[in-house]
Parts: sequence; C-alpha cells; structure tokens
Amino acid sequence: MIVYLNWHAPPTLRFDPKTADPSATHGIPLPTYGNYGGPGYSAGTIGGTTPYAIDYSNPEEVPVTALDALFYEHDLVYQQYQDGLVQATALPEADYNLIVSMDQLILTDAGSMLFSGFATIALVGGLAKDGYLETLNFNQLVVIGAATQRAFIDYKAGLSEVPSDARSLHGALPVFQAHFLDFGV
Repeated sequence: MIVYLNWHAPPTLRFDPKTADPSATHGIPLPTYGNYGGPGYSAGTIGGTTPYAIDYSNPEEVPVTALDALFYEHDLVYQQYQDGLVQATALPEADYNLIVSMDQLILTDAGSMLFSGFATIALVGGLAKDGYLETLNFNQLVVIGAATQRAFIDYKAGLSEVPSDARSLHGALPVFQAHFLDFGV
C-alpha cells in the first residue's frame, strides 16, 4: 500500500490543540499530503509557490493522486490571491469547493482518508470561525454538514490503519469535535 502522507518533510507542520490552529509553531505534528496537501505546503515544499502550469518533468509539481490534484487547484486560487489576480472573496469559495470536491472522491487508502478527513474538518472549522458558513444557503449548508460527517468517519478510519506516525493525530479529534460544537456546526 502506498501512503502519500509526508510525516518527515522539514519543517514539520503543527496543530495547536488549544486554538485549533492548523499552522501553529508548536503542538501536534501534522503530515503533509502528496505535493499540495497541507497549510502553506505547495509544489512539495512548505512555503512553496504553486505553479500556474505544472511541469510534468518535475516530480514535485505533479499531483500524486486525484486528492492531491484537488489540493493543487485549491493552492492555485491561493497563489492567484497572493499574486493579486483574485479578490479575498475567492479564498472561502476555494475552501468550500475543495470540501465539496473531496467529499465526492471515492478514497480507498487510509492515508488519503485520514488527510481528506482532517483537511475537511480544518477547512469547515476555518469557514465557521470566519463567518463564511453564515453566508451559505440551506442546500450548501446541507452539503457541508454531510461532508463534515463523512470527514469524521474517514478521519477515524484512516487513523485506525495508517502507520504509527499518526498516533499524534488521535488527540486532535476530540479538539476538533469540541471546536465544532463551539461553532454550532
């Protein structure tokens, strides 16, 4: 089984369980996924620049799975924002679209399930914290709710099967659940 979780890509990403910040400098170690999955992780590098066109001769630019391709599309919107090509309103829309797209994937390996679940939970939490969920219509909220429920299931299933490196993520689940209750999600 190939697992596209990167546990040892320096510097290590961290999740602060006190603030639910997925880009903290201390706390629970987090993996990245493929070449594009993870906060601030793009083109195989933390702090990397998302290419507008993928150089298929450069393995760090090529998405490794369909899930990683979704992360690339999401990163591309954030890169366009950094480059002044789109407005800030495009960012929560990109987060919403990533959540919906991940929910539509059929994931069969534990690493992808774990990371997709984790990413969905983190993105929904961010959207709730920023007030974006309040702008969604009823149907969009139903989609987000169903995606979040499936994300918790995938997260738990992934935790049960991935290598021992994932033990640190067991502590993140209760924190996520508590924060979601605070947001009313």
